[in-house]
Amino acid sequence: MLSFSDSKSMAKALRKLLEEHNLQLSHSACLEIVARQFGFANWQVLSAACEHEKQLAVIVFVEHGRQREAAAFYMSAFNASHVRTHEDSNILYAIDLDLGGIKITVSGANPRREAEPHRGGPFFPKANGAVNSIFSLTVADAEKTLQQAIAAGGTVRNHLEISDERKRVASFFDPFGHAWALTEAQRMKISPRELDKLRATELARAREIRGVTPAPEPAGHNL
Repeated sequence: MLSFSDSKSMAKALRKLLEEHNLQLSHSACLEIVARQFGFANWQVLSAACEHEKQLAVIVFVEHGRQREAAAFYMSAFNASHVRTHEDSNILYAIDLDLGGIKITVSGANPRREAEPHRGGPFFPKANGAVNSIFSLTVADAEKTLQQAIAAGGTVRNHLEISDERKRVASFFDPFGHAWALTEAQRMKISPRELDKLRATELARAREIRGVTPAPEPAGHNL
């Protein structure tokens, strides 16, 4: 979702690029160009639309002192990019990342609140999945993303399978206890019969990997 600050930054970048090619345009003219690129009649219309938009940012709490480690994991697993580092008196307390246009802040849990739980959280997970929410991420390739996450230090929660919507899904725990569900954006073009065969193969594979006969879960349920 395009935000007001994003559109102004794009206009500044456009103006700078044009200047590098000896082309001069005012900032207001660049704003008009950006507005039209996104289908708005003019800058005023885009500005009004941005004023009424709502954006959700995510703050992921990890054990204090592991912020850099966590940020490095998300950058490796999801190709997230570093935006900003927050410090107070040279002490790191949070790192902002951009994940496909979504702002994610990796923050260290307050050690005092951890030591005195009666103060209330938020607290960092003490075990894999000891959380009350799951981060659901839509990706182009669930298998590739899962492999990247595991290579970076994650742990498989649910192996790759096919959902009722004919989408490949999977889930994993990151090294800090948080659970992530992966869903591919595109549906697979397969028949119901082929889908049943794939699910049977997946169940057999899961049994072989775990070395046990697990109780069957709802088909395609990775949450």
